Amino acid sequence: MSKPDDRLLTLLRSCALFANLSDKALAPLLGRAAVRKFAKGVVIYRRGEPGSSLMIIASGRIKIANVSPEGKEVVLNFLRAGDVSGEIAVLDEGERTADAVALEPTEALVISSRDLLPVLTANPEALLSITRLLCEKLRAASAIVEDNTLEMRSRAAKGLLRLAQRHGKVGNDGILVDLVLSQQDLGNYLGISRENVSRQLRQLRFANVIRVDEGHIIITDKIGLGEIAEDVAN
Repeated sequence: MSKPDDRLLTLLRSCALFANLSDKALAPLLGRAAVRKFAKGVVIYRRGEPGSSLMIIASGRIKIANVSPEGKEVVLNFLRAGDVSGEIAVLDEGERTADAVALEPTEALVISSRDLLPVLTANPEALLSITRLLCEKLRAASAIVEDNTLEMRSRAAKGLLRLAQRHGKVGNDGILVDLVLSQQDLGNYLGISRENVSRQLRQLRFANVIRVDEGHIIITDKIGLGEIAEDVAN
């Protein structure tokens, strides 16, 4: 069995943010980072709370979401093992910008800002990595806003393609979206109601571009799904 420090080092290395740093550069974090576990459904943090740490997901999945003034949940992202959460509030010393909720039993490595910032400032490559991470998340958020102006069928198709890009596993019969989501969570991500999620998935199945198997969505025709996504006249 590996020593605790070895395990923490492995977790740090699983994250693109720290993957290229030396053991010496990471050493200040090893004695201070903590592993935390969250049960399914637990709110890990809420929008508006102070952000004094970031998390690297070791296992499980979490959703990042906000609630609109009308009380509607808007899912911004689904995060998996190796992903980082909470970096914005750590960098600008501000409040959390969204809620984070465990979709399944989740384990995460928590690093406080007082331990993280000296490592980042001493290692410009890590700062560049976190800048790229923030740019990637900004592009994803912009895509969601843009896609929400589309007709429902195109919106659903584009959202499934985004999920496949982030969580897809290519197999012989297509691309498995490796997320088991309730229709409510999927609808909150796609920007359509739960009832319309069922309708849109049924129509996409009839179009022979997806299959649903035990709660998993499998994209069987990526090109065809892409054509539906780009057909703004739907």
